[in-house]
Amino acid sequence: MKKKSSLKVAKKAGVKHKKIILNVNRAHIRQDDLGNGFQRFILRSFFINPGQFLTLTLTGGSVGGRARAIISAGWNINFNVPAYAVRSFPSAPGTWTLTIHNPSPFLRVVSPYIITKIT
Repeated sequence: MKKKSSLKVAKKAGVKHKKIILNVNRAHIRQDDLGNGFQRFILRSFFINPGQFLTLTLTGGSVGGRARAIISAGWNINFNVPAYAVRSFPSAPGTWTLTIHNPSPFLRVVSPYIITKIT
């Protein structure tokens, strides 16, 4: 039997799914002192509704004509109740995709971050 992805199953069940594209050039906080060309960017926060999936596509951009490679990405969410990263992966050179699910009955705030290296 062929398995369906969790996002397709959720969509059929009427679960809301929001998609957002973010670039580090519009980061909320930038930390340049990680050494050896590594930088951390904390991007602006977003609301995620109860039962909703939120897909964030994070792009590294460039500085002085040099590309930023995304090394890692992550997220923080308010309230100490479960939330899940359904997917978190490098989706293309300089791009990272995160899909977060909020199964709780609460409106929550997600704060994504990425770590880059100038190539």
